[in-house]
Amino acid sequence: MKLTVIGGGSVRTPAMINDLIRRHKEIPIKLLAVHDVSFERIEVIGSIVRYLADKQGAPFKVEFTTDLVQAVRDADFIYTAIRVGGEEGRTIDERVPLSYGVLGQETTGPGGFAMALRTIPVMLEYARVIETYAPSSWVVNFTNPAGLITEALTKYTGLKIIGICDAPSAMKLDIAKYLNEPADSIHINYAGLNHLGWISEVRVNGKDRLPDIVNDYERFAEVCPHMASFSPSLIKRLNMLPNEYLYYFYYREQAVENILGSKQTRGEQILQINSALIARLKEMLAKDDIEQVMHAYTVAMMERQNSYMSAETGSKPHSGAHPDKDMFENEGYAGLAMSILAAIINNRKTNLILNVKNKGIIDFLQEDDIVEVPCVLDGNGPTPLAVGEMPEHVKGLVQSVKQYERYTVSAAVSGSYDDAIMALTVHPLVGSHSLAKKIVDDYLERHKPYLPQFH
Repeated sequence: MKLTVIGGGSVRTPAMINDLIRRHKEIPIKLLAVHDVSFERIEVIGSIVRYLADKQGAPFKVEFTTDLVQAVRDADFIYTAIRVGGEEGRTIDERVPLSYGVLGQETTGPGGFAMALRTIPVMLEYARVIETYAPSSWVVNFTNPAGLITEALTKYTGLKIIGICDAPSAMKLDIAKYLNEPADSIHINYAGLNHLGWISEVRVNGKDRLPDIVNDYERFAEVCPHMASFSPSLIKRLNMLPNEYLYYFYYREQAVENILGSKQTRGEQILQINSALIARLKEMLAKDDIEQVMHAYTVAMMERQNSYMSAETGSKPHSGAHPDKDMFENEGYAGLAMSILAAIINNRKTNLILNVKNKGIIDFLQEDDIVEVPCVLDGNGPTPLAVGEMPEHVKGLVQSVKQYERYTVSAAVSGSYDDAIMALTVHPLVGSHSLAKKIVDDYLERHKPYLPQFH
């Protein structure tokens, strides 16, 4: 059995090794193929992966390659997590809209739009290779913006595709921590789109515990500090728990003000951390000092984790985690991907929140729209579960963002300038045709090498 990781030069890849070794009895792969377009990334991150595999006695072979065909040939599962344009592209995605007073964020609003325009054509090229050399494989997509990429792959390819995001599962873990209950004993009813969803029910032993959280939200926010950006009054009015990315919609002007007041955008933070890390790791590898490599890596990963959303919310970075002890804590991407593999391989029914075709689950969206909802996953793939009717006060937001997603996918595939402008025109964080045109024009100029479909 073969698992391929496309975009394996990511600093998150080592977490997958730990999970694969830990869960090898239920995920008995024989070969892990790690692919990246950057030889430097393969060399540096590969050294960490090899170290972890050797130290823990990995019961599978690990191969590294920049050859996509070699990577995907005869793969049973393919995990995709690429970043077209790298961290440098992300900084442009965020800075362009900020220059017009509009939110600059990696996946939400114009930032996610620009990333999708660059990424969808590349992912469709990869999909054609996968369809040729591994046509029966399951493709697990975490390439951002996850919902948009999954929608494009579902609409324009014949792949067996499952989109994932760790935000809903992280919310479930937070809730379990607050309620002091095992996470597996909790069922959450969650509905929406990627990075635009709400929890409407938290069922434990047959009882809905959501009212307990809503009515004592201040204490919940103390246990889960990253949710403190939502006011208790808003939570009570919604009577739901919002995905953390809804902060950018409910507190739009605060988010823009906080980012503009910060020294760096999140993309610039990550670029600085990762660039310094790769340079330092290369220096240490030249000295064959793998222990120092591991220490530098874990410190950098904890810095990333602790500073998450601090600039956007105006809060102080979290602290207190010990880098060597908590190296892979909250690495939800790898854990969620492994749960998907385990469910399919063992034909074991598992409840997960995934990005899948709507199929009437959210009644005011189209059948083939990609939505983020609870699913039962087994050897046959995901089956979305009923979520009930969504409240009127969120329907309009979901509809407008979904229409933005439809226009964005169309623009990315066809190179339609008009669709690109309409995508941002209907997006709630832009909502202006003239402003949308300025932002699109700037992106087309700044990202010209990555957007040949428009030129």
